[in-house]
Amino acid sequence: MVKIFISYRRVDSLKDAGRIYDRLVAAFGEDNIFKDMDSIPMGSDFRGVLREAVAQCNVLLAVIGQKWLTVQDADGKRRLDNPGDFVRIEIESGLQRDSCLVIPVLVDGAGMPSAGDLPDVLRELAFKDPKAF
Repeated sequence: MVKIFISYRRVDSLKDAGRIYDRLVAAFGEDNIFKDMDSIPMGSDFRGVLREAVAQCNVLLAVIGQKWLTVQDADGKRRLDNPGDFVRIEIESGLQRDSCLVIPVLVDGAGMPSAGDLPDVLRELAFKDPKAF
C-alpha cells in the first residue's frame, strides 16, 4: 500500500493540509497517511517520528501556500533558509530518495516557487509538476 507524507507549514496551510488529509484517509486509510498533528503520538520525540515517516513514505505532498516561501522566524530570517527548519528537512529528505515521489500541492492561489527562490538543497522541487488544490 502507498504511504503518503503531508508536509506543510501550519501558519500557511493548516486548513488545506487538514482537508487533504481527510480526503486521503478516506481513500487510503489512516495508517497510510502521515500528517504531524494527526500522526505523532503524545509524548513522542517528533523529530525521530518525522524522520522515520519520511523514510517510509512513497509519496511526499509539499503543500505550498502563499506564505510558504517567505515565512520568517523570530529573528526575521526566512525559515526555509534554516537547515533545521522541519519543512525544509522533510522535503529535502523526500527529494533525496529515488523511491519517493515529491508532489508540490499549491493552495490558496499560490504560485510555484522558482529554483532561484529555493535553497540549493530544495531546488529540484521547482521542477516537479505541481497539483493545484
